[in-house]
Amino acid sequence: MRSGPLIILSGALLALVVALNTWVLGDLLDIRRGWPLAAAPSSSPVQPSHKPVVRIGVVSRFAPNLIYSGYQPVMDYLNRNGSHHYELRLSNSYQDAVDRLRSGEVAASFLGAWITSRLGPDPDLMPLVAPLNDQGRSEFRVALITAAPAGVRSVHDLRGRRVAVPSPQSWSGNWLAREALPHTGLTTDDLASLQHFAHHQSVVWEILRGNFDAGVVKESVALRYQSEGLAIVALSAPIPGPPLVGNRRAPAGVLDEISGLLLALDPENPGQRALLGTWSPEFHWGFTAVDMARYRHAFPVDEATVEDATGKGTP
Repeated sequence: MRSGPLIILSGALLALVVALNTWVLGDLLDIRRGWPLAAAPSSSPVQPSHKPVVRIGVVSRFAPNLIYSGYQPVMDYLNRNGSHHYELRLSNSYQDAVDRLRSGEVAASFLGAWITSRLGPDPDLMPLVAPLNDQGRSEFRVALITAAPAGVRSVHDLRGRRVAVPSPQSWSGNWLAREALPHTGLTTDDLASLQHFAHHQSVVWEILRGNFDAGVVKESVALRYQSEGLAIVALSAPIPGPPLVGNRRAPAGVLDEISGLLLALDPENPGQRALLGTWSPEFHWGFTAVDMARYRHAFPVDEATVEDATGKGTP
């Protein structure tokens, strides 16, 4: 006659297990935890023996698994249509991406607009192509974001606030101090704190967790997380899209092949439109050719004291 209590006990244990599983799953899926993400493989899984290997770098603006999922489809397209085997090489910092490009470890690298303008006088490095937006222009904006309870409704409201921004080698990490604050009569000294983080998603996590009152990320990232409670407070003026920068010391024909294949993508072509639709939103509208002058013009510097991407002044 002890079956009754045993059934009740078993039912209670089962309910507890279900509750724990539900809590753990919800916790793992909660973006606000900001746990480190596992690094993804740095190359395509299959390497055809008849194709010479070419490595393409990418700057670390997002966490490794997001970078891989966003850029590996581009490598797959180049592999299907090119005469080389293209492998993706992830960097652990903006500086690391530039160092790999300069050394020739990678033939080309997806860099940011700001760091491209600061590369310094290196005749071997040249922007090749940059992604287009849905208006057919190669430009993007950065956004000042906040979470609803923070009470930040404009740049003016940042006085005494804690602010998170991405890498200091990105425009997203520089816009607030160089443009937004000066236009309102504020400086970084008027903030409670200003802290840089390696990835745009890290900025989002810190704000959603309540560790910071506001932050700056690419507009596309801000839009992606609006459903999580983010609000866009202000937008920068448009700046050139982030380019793929090539090294002229790459094997003969490689840079022309990469540029030609990417420029051949036509979002008006139904088949190619379908392909682009499976890629990262940054690449949904194809590419256009760009040159260094465009980036120098967008971010003018004093050539006598220009800092190249190594952080050293160029005399």
